[in-house]
Amino acid sequence: MNFRDPKNQVIIIIAFLFVAAVYLWYTQVYSSYSAKIKVKSAEVEKMKANVYQVQQKAATLKDLERELAELQLKYQKVQLLLPEQKEDEALISQLHAAAQLTGAIVKDVTPLGAVSEQYYMSNNFSVQVQSSYHGMGSFFAKLANFPFIVNISDLELKSETATLIQATGETPGKDDKKIVIATFKLSTYNAKQGA
Repeated sequence: MNFRDPKNQVIIIIAFLFVAAVYLWYTQVYSSYSAKIKVKSAEVEKMKANVYQVQQKAATLKDLERELAELQLKYQKVQLLLPEQKEDEALISQLHAAAQLTGAIVKDVTPLGAVSEQYYMSNNFSVQVQSSYHGMGSFFAKLANFPFIVNISDLELKSETATLIQATGETPGKDDKKIVIATFKLSTYNAKQGA
């Protein structure tokens, strides 16, 4: 190759300029963008991993929503058993409704005060009820089926012989001749505030 030939010189200069341009492009443009591309590729991979995790969680979302609904129903049932506030009116109305349904007579309901426990309050009442023997059993069955927790303690039963003809105008049967007076301590509960 003759370096003195102008054609060859032009080809060598063009080749040199081409190599210089490639070198400048590689060092100035490609390498800086290559680092940025690596960073962006890592970010894309991280985002793909996050999207995959979200998709996995979204797949179980319906199951979690169903489980939450079931737990809320259970909580509402438990909340009925242990209300957040003392509900004396509900107790008195339930007590008198049970008495009417069973033919019993509530003679006395006396509040004995509340007792503070670790997580709940115990509200105590002294109750006196009069009924026939079978009516008293039905009355206690109704108490057991109240929509909230009710405990009976210190039960005293007294029997009085009486004729129900005066009260009802009917001749009593053999079992109805006895009237039973029950005196007991009735306890209801509510959740302690801030417990």
